[in-house]
Parts: sequence; C-alpha cells; structure tokens
Amino acid sequence: MTENTKSNIKIIVSVMLVGALVGLIYTYAFYLSRPDPEGNIWIGISIGVLLSGFASAFELFFINSPESKIRTLPFLVSLIIRITVHFTIIVVIILIVQKIFPFMTGKTVSLISDNPQDTMIDIGFSIMILSVIVFWMQMRVFIGSRTLNNLILGKYYKPINEERIFMIVDIVGSTASTQQIGDSQFHAYLNKIFILFDQAIHKNGGEVHSYVGDAIFIMWPFEKNEKKNERVFKTLYELNKICITKKDIITKEFNLPPTFRAAIHGGSIAVGEMGHRKRQITYLGNTLNLTSRLEALSKSLNIPYLVSDEVLERSSLPPSMKTTSLGEKAVKGSAKKLAVSQIVIEA
Repeated sequence: MTENTKSNIKIIVSVMLVGALVGLIYTYAFYLSRPDPEGNIWIGISIGVLLSGFASAFELFFINSPESKIRTLPFLVSLIIRITVHFTIIVVIILIVQKIFPFMTGKTVSLISDNPQDTMIDIGFSIMILSVIVFWMQMRVFIGSRTLNNLILGKYYKPINEERIFMIVDIVGSTASTQQIGDSQFHAYLNKIFILFDQAIHKNGGEVHSYVGDAIFIMWPFEKNEKKNERVFKTLYELNKICITKKDIITKEFNLPPTFRAAIHGGSIAVGEMGHRKRQITYLGNTLNLTSRLEALSKSLNIPYLVSDEVLERSSLPPSMKTTSLGEKAVKGSAKKLAVSQIVIEA
C-alpha cells in the first residue's frame, strides 16, 4: 500500500467519523420522537458513516487521483457526473439501510423516511452535508490541507514568526523548451511532471507553497530533530528518481526529458494572512529571498542541487546522498555571504 493510499484512507476514516456524528445529531433532531428512538439513532449513524465513506472515497480515488479521467473532462460534464454519482450514492444507501437494518437487528423500528416527504427531507439534508464535504475536499486540493486548516482556525490572522525549510525545484531549459514545443504543450509537460512529483512531496511531509512559472516552492517545518529534517533530502532523492524512471515515458510524449535544479535553505520567516476578497497565507522574509538566490546560484554554477550549510548542519542525510562544501558564496541581495554545499545523489 502506497503512502498516498494510506493518507487517503485516513482522510476517509476521519470523514466517516464526522458523518457518524452528523447522522447522530440529525436523528436526534428529527426522529427521536418516533417509536423505537434507539433504532432510529443507529440507522442515522449507519447512513452517515456509509454516505460520507463512499462519497469521500469516490472523490479521493476517482476524482482527485492523478490518473483520473473525470478531471480531464469539460467542467460541466465533470460536474454532471459527480452530481449523478453522489445523488445515486445517497438514494441507494438510504434505501438499503432502511430495508436491511431491521433484518440485521431483529427489531421492528420506525424507519427513517417512512413516507415520501421524509424521504425528500433526508435526501436534501444528505445532499447539503455531502456538498460541504466535497467542497472541503476540493479546497484541500486547491490551497492545500494545512493552509485550509490554518485559514479556518485563524492561526495566521496576525503574522507570526516560524522556522521553515524551503526547496525550490526549477525545471531546466524552460525558454528553449517553450520555443520547441509551444506554450500549451509546455504547460502540459510541466503539469505532468508536477503531478508525478506530488506524491513524493506529500509522502515526506512537504507542502507545495506555490507554482511560479516552471518552478515549485515546497516547504517543511524546520525541526530541531535532525532525522525529521532528513525528509527534505528524501524528497529530493525521490524527485530525482522519478525523473530517471519516467524519463522515457515523458520524453516520448513531449520530446523533452525531465530535468530539474533544486535549492534548499531554511530559517525564520513571517507567516500571515494576506488580502481581502482573495485571502491566502503568505510567507515573507529573508529566508525565502535567499532560497531564490540560491536557486539562481545553482544555475550560474551549473550545479543541479545546492543546500545552505544552515540546513545541512541541522539535518541528517539519507545513505544515498553526500555533500561537498563549496565554501561561502556571495548572494545577491544579502550583505553576508552564504555557506553552501553541493548535494550529490549516488546511484
């Protein structure tokens, strides 16, 4: 089982627990006065668990999967398919639970939706709750789960200082590649690579801060534990491995091999919400600026992978990696020179 599958299962279980709670509350609110309230409560919980479980599984494994065909369809077609599937899930589960539950328990209960009016109320409520779940899951995809949770909790309503590690991954040769295959194809080429990179980033605790042109800004909390910071380098190793193993497939499709540079730096950063109508969590400070300068330095030195010694000193390395000190380098925009090292990935 892949890490991505494990993560999806955890999300589904969490959503099912929420579904059970919502089913319990709904039953208490509308069906507690009916005969056999205990039976009705268990029906409500069962329906809540099954609806939330099947709906979230459909979204995660069939909609948000990198291989999803539904995602590639026109928006209206994709929306109609999703609405149809979710509506079918709601109706089928409500009907099945109503009919099967008495046989499983051996009890005669006052079934939820024992008349058409109640059925419409139950289906309408279920659609409303599933809409909230689907919206939350979509927002996780668009802005990231951590960012979404922090916005909801208001953690960064006022700016605070945190320590973060940033990695900038820059696809090599973007200007020449765009001229060679055209803007649309180059966009598809980048998207193909970034989707392949996503699982390795997520697996190792990273979060995509943003996509800027042909580069990804990835970040992690800067931990005191060296072993935890090692996951940054594990990510780099896996991104390099992806480019090697998928080289023939991507080259055949786009006539371009996947190659990238990476720069890693960390330190204190100011984090806070920015904007009004379009709000986002923004990271500002010299740490992020120096990471960008380090990426530019890797280009000028023609060295694919660079890391600041500040991060290196607080991290352990995977066995498959070694570093070579390059000494202190002048970095544009910084009064101080930055001690940097080259990362070498061994076969």
